[in-house]
Amino acid sequence: MKYCFNYNKDTEHAKYINKADEWTIEYNLKDDTLLDFLDLHKDKRINLYINELVPEEFLYEITNKYNNLYLKLNTKIYYNKDKKYEFNFFFDELVNNWDTLIGLLKYGVTDVYIVENLGFELDKVAEIVVSYNAQVRVFPNVAQSKWDTTPALKKFFIRPEDINEYDKYINVFEFYDTDKQIDTYYEIYAIDKQWFGKLNEIIKDFNLDIDNRYIIPRFAHKRIVCGKKCLKDGLCTRCDEIEKLAKSLKESDLIVWTEKE
Repeated sequence: MKYCFNYNKDTEHAKYINKADEWTIEYNLKDDTLLDFLDLHKDKRINLYINELVPEEFLYEITNKYNNLYLKLNTKIYYNKDKKYEFNFFFDELVNNWDTLIGLLKYGVTDVYIVENLGFELDKVAEIVVSYNAQVRVFPNVAQSKWDTTPALKKFFIRPEDINEYDKYINVFEFYDTDKQIDTYYEIYAIDKQWFGKLNEIIKDFNLDIDNRYIIPRFAHKRIVCGKKCLKDGLCTRCDEIEKLAKSLKESDLIVWTEKE
C-alpha cells in the first residue's frame, strides 16, 4: 500500500515524512524554490497541485523535465472536454458515481479520488481503473456520504484494522485535513493498524458514539463489495447488526482483540 502526505510547513519536519510514497505540494507562483525542490527529490513521486490558471507551456515544460512529477489539476479550471493533456495529470474531483469515473478515465487521468457510494463497490471500481492504467486514491479518515443524515456505519470510511483488506483495491491512501497530526495518523493506520477508542476520535464526520474495541473483525469484508444494498432493497442489515452487537459487547464488558499480522 502507498501513502501520500501533503508537503508543507506543517509536515516538512514530520517524523514520517520520508516514509510517504508520494508528496503533494501546492503550486505558488511566488515560490521561486520549486525547481530546487524537484531537483532534490527526483526519487519520489511529487504531485504538484495546480489550483490557479498558469500558462500551459509551463505545465509541459516542467513535466517534460521531471518524469516523477504528476500534476493535480483543479477540475473547474482545467477540465475541457475538447482538450487532451499529454503529461501525467489527474484532477481534484471527488468521484462518487460511475459517469464521472468513466468520463475521467477516458479523459486520460492517472489517478481518481473515490468517495461516498463508490467506496462500497471497490471491487468493480478497481477493475475498471486498472484497465485504464490508473490508480485509486481514497481518504480513509473521513466518513463520507452525499447526505448528511446517513447513519455513520453506512458512510464510506476505513478503520485502521481494515487497511489491509482495502489494500487489494486501493493504490494510495491520503489523510484528509491532518497535516498537523500526520505522524499520529500514519502510526495509527500504517504502523499499528488498530485503534483502541471511539471511531469519531480519528474519523471525521463520523456521527456515532461507538467504541472501535467492540466492532467485530472482518467488519469491512462485505462493505467493500456490498453496493449499499441496505439502502437499495433493505435485504442487507449487516451494519445495523454490527452496531447492535457492539452495544451488547460493551454492556458485557467484552472487547474484540485483533492480532496484528
